[in-house]
Amino acid sequence: MPVRRIVPALLAPVIILPALLTPGCGRKAAPQPPIVRVAERTRDLVVSQVGTEAVLTWSYPSMTRSGGPLPDLESVEVWRLSLPPSREPHGASLRLREVRVQLLLAKGRRVARLHGADLQRATRGPKLVYRDDLATWYRKNHDRMPLIIWYAVRSICCHGHASELSNIVRLRPQAPPSPPSGVTAKARAAGITLSWTPSGANAVIVERSRNGKAWHTLTPKPIVKPPWQDASAAQGVTWIYRLRSLKTVGGVRIVGEPSTPVTIPYPDIYPPQPPVQLICLPETGLVRLRWSAVAGAAEYRVFRKRKGGRWHHLDFHVKTHEYTDRRPPQGTLIYAVRAVDAAGNESKPVACTTIAGQGP
Repeated sequence: MPVRRIVPALLAPVIILPALLTPGCGRKAAPQPPIVRVAERTRDLVVSQVGTEAVLTWSYPSMTRSGGPLPDLESVEVWRLSLPPSREPHGASLRLREVRVQLLLAKGRRVARLHGADLQRATRGPKLVYRDDLATWYRKNHDRMPLIIWYAVRSICCHGHASELSNIVRLRPQAPPSPPSGVTAKARAAGITLSWTPSGANAVIVERSRNGKAWHTLTPKPIVKPPWQDASAAQGVTWIYRLRSLKTVGGVRIVGEPSTPVTIPYPDIYPPQPPVQLICLPETGLVRLRWSAVAGAAEYRVFRKRKGGRWHHLDFHVKTHEYTDRRPPQGTLIYAVRAVDAAGNESKPVACTTIAGQGP
């Protein structure tokens, strides 16, 4: 009888099916926490004192910490801390910055939370502006003067997540400088000239308004001494000006209260500047004129004459900065161009000379 050979099951070949190697099987990785969106930290906070207000200015938050856009800004917090100069930590190390941040959050307080309509009112183009009433602050702290004020801001977005605290700015409130006196304004063809008597050695900031309510600063860079000319004033308007004195203490601008406003009508009786860079370009059977644009000019008037002859008007209503004389006479020709503003005031003429050949 033949002898059977029995192969133990443990010795049988093991076949690994491909399905057992597909992703998702076997040991699973630990679940990852969701990515939390947080606004980028503000780094350009600046403080100045204007009258009895601390004025904070910084860029409108627009990016997340990862560099992406920030369309869902919810609010911005403004923090303040008052402390004696003797307790103020000094230095520029990263550790000292952390100490300042912890001190401000622990001992300071949130003085404003800008959101909704408040955030819209604080928006000035790409910037945010917040004003802190120092007169109220002084009444609460006058018995502990002198004091230093720290300010910082942080952005809240993405369902209540707060950014890191901004750079901390420092203000030591000062008595604002007195306004300049004897402010006068005189209308001239090139603009309105302002003169004044400075308050001490302080520079000035010039502000302008059309109605006495909305004031605009004309001189981001202070004016050191009078006079100063407002070349941007439009004619045909009554303008109102006021000046503020400015000094700098510890790198912080201290701006005083405004001077008494001065009102001046600026009638539209002054001619624009004459055109410049007028050139005559003779071609076969024609002459082309070209010149540079004049600020405030509504149109141009073109004239022509022979050498030693009388002027002839070629066109009274040229809207562009060039003109083509398609029927020039032969010989030496002189062309002139005047700029004309909307009120009909004409500039002085500017001329060029050329020689025209025989037309075709």
